[in-house]
Amino acid sequence: MKSSNIFLYGIVIAIVVPIILLITFVIFSSNNSFKLVEKDYYQKEIHYQSQIDREVRTNQLEKDVNIYSEGEAITLQFQLVFSPDDIHGDIIFFRPSNSNDDFNVQIDLDENGKQILNNTEMRRGAWIVKVFWNNQLDKYYTEKRIFVIR
Repeated sequence: MKSSNIFLYGIVIAIVVPIILLITFVIFSSNNSFKLVEKDYYQKEIHYQSQIDREVRTNQLEKDVNIYSEGEAITLQFQLVFSPDDIHGDIIFFRPSNSNDDFNVQIDLDENGKQILNNTEMRRGAWIVKVFWNNQLDKYYTEKRIFVIR
């Protein structure tokens, strides 16, 4: 009689444990939000070929934009292939872990082709710096992952 009770308990455990795990998974999944990283993802997908053209054009340049983080500053150094006065565009600071922290800055280079930005307002961690820039003729794009440590 004792072995039949163990068999009955085994069947009950084999049924109850997966049900508890399933309920736990459903509760966990419903409490997490699964959002697209970009708000206008579908609109950007339509214009993706122009983005590919920007990247190909940037790769054909002799020198790329240097982006680095040091202490409380993020520095963008454009190589002097073009005149700094001819370079215009946007710098997008993209935070992969939280899209609410994303922000944009206009490109405003000094005479050496350098722009220094203060990062004291930025959260520590990983950021992706996306630079959309153009000279008088063509459009370019470069991006780099940086870490704000401070």
